[in-house]
Order: sequence, then structure tokens, then C-alpha cells
Amino acid sequence: MKALTFKPQAAIFLSSLSLVVLSSLPSQALTVQEVPNPRQTNGGWVTDMADILTPKTEAQLNQMISELEANNSAEIAVVTVPETAPAASPKEFATALFNYWGIGKADRDNGVLFLISKGDRRVEIETGYGIEGILPDAKVGRIIDTEITPQFKQGNFDSGTLVGTRAIIVALDPSLSKQLKFPW
Repeated sequence: MKALTFKPQAAIFLSSLSLVVLSSLPSQALTVQEVPNPRQTNGGWVTDMADILTPKTEAQLNQMISELEANNSAEIAVVTVPETAPAASPKEFATALFNYWGIGKADRDNGVLFLISKGDRRVEIETGYGIEGILPDAKVGRIIDTEITPQFKQGNFDSGTLVGTRAIIVALDPSLSKQLKFPW
């Protein structure tokens, strides 16, 4: 019978090495509480944590959404994140962020969250109950499929985000369609 020998020094070294490797990997895990609310940080409507939008696009989005809010009080938050982990899904993250920020006027529940998760390769558009009749799931799906996704597939996040936001705004307030024409 042969006895097995155990060398604790090697095991300790390997587990230490594993900790060093794991701790040096970049973590992109994000909770909704860590996403800065642009209304509180700079009075705007856009938070670009995934760093996929140019400053010009952010300015255009803020202008478009401000016009909508001035016209009919609806609010749109545009948020990009590297990924939505540790949430179970991008949809769960979007719903939690929408509720945490309280997007829209409380008495009208007229908010929209346009969430882009770069790492998950997902777009979520969350609407308040006061908006659901104007932007039902089928219409939101068409906006994502026909306006946003084709631009994103070409790597054009600026254009996809602008045309998607424009489509949401025009659905909420058709009178703004003439003001929000291309080119940007």
C-alpha cells in the first residue's frame, strides 16, 4: 500500500496565484445604485457608462428629450452600461433602474428608459404605465428591430441611439416629428 503525500506549499501557492489572477481581471459588474442619474449629476437625460456615444450625440439627445419634456412632460432617460450583471437579465436591470430613478412624472407615470447594454448586446426600452398605450410592447419591438438594431449591427451606436430616441419621441409627441429630422 502506497501512501499519498500532500504538499501544502504547492496548494497554497496555487490558490494564491488563483486569487491574484481573479482579482486582476477587470470587473464590470454594476448595480442600479451605481449608475449615475443624469438629472441629478448634470441636469441632462443621458448616462453613457459604456462610453459608446460622442459628446455631440449626448448633446443632441439631451436637446431632443428636453423639447419633448417641455412639450408634454414625458421623460426619457438614455443609459448605456458595459453589462447588466449581476442582474439576472438586462430586462430585470432595466426595470430595477427605471423604478429606482422614478423616471417620468409621478402623477402621470410617463417615463421611458432606453437602456443599451453593450456587453449583453441588448437594448431594453422600459415604459411607465402612462405610456404603455402609446408605446405598447409591439411598437417598442418594432423600434428596436427597425431603427436601432440595424445601426448597432454596423457599429454605429450614435446613429442607432439617435434614431431610436427620435422614434420614441415622435410616438409620444407626433408634433415634434418635423423638428427632429435628419441630418442631426
